[in-house]
Amino acid sequence: MVDFARLSANWRQWAPGMSNGGISVSMDCDDCQILFRSNDYSVHLRYDGSWWIVDTVDDRGQRRECAAKLSSFDLAQKYLIWDWATTARSSLASGPLGADLAKQGYAAGVTVSQAPEGWEICSNGDCAVLSVVNATIFSHLMSKSVDEIERLVNA
Repeated sequence: MVDFARLSANWRQWAPGMSNGGISVSMDCDDCQILFRSNDYSVHLRYDGSWWIVDTVDDRGQRRECAAKLSSFDLAQKYLIWDWATTARSSLASGPLGADLAKQGYAAGVTVSQAPEGWEICSNGDCAVLSVVNATIFSHLMSKSVDEIERLVNA
């Protein structure tokens, strides 16, 4: 059984900076394992038996399926914590956890290949399929622990 407590705490921490209220977490979701919701943005996290898949719903109610695919729950936690923090704090996205990493290109030792949904990056047995910009940035973060990601976003 997957423990969503840490991820839920991070959602509650970062969601106020990206939404106008109505923040909640629910495991009562017909098409996902857990739903992170606010009035104007939500994230459905589902598992298809091989991948943890992130679907997002914007403020107009438009759902973007497969915004991210991650090979493990640990990797999904790292990705979502980083994504939420950099969305809530533009200084992170325009600096050390965004633009600065994007300028470096892909991290050394990460394999990169095109996938139907975006770009697949793999390192040490973990893989993620993301947009090209997110793949470039996240390639530098995927080998870090969840603790390290939390320290970086809270610095």
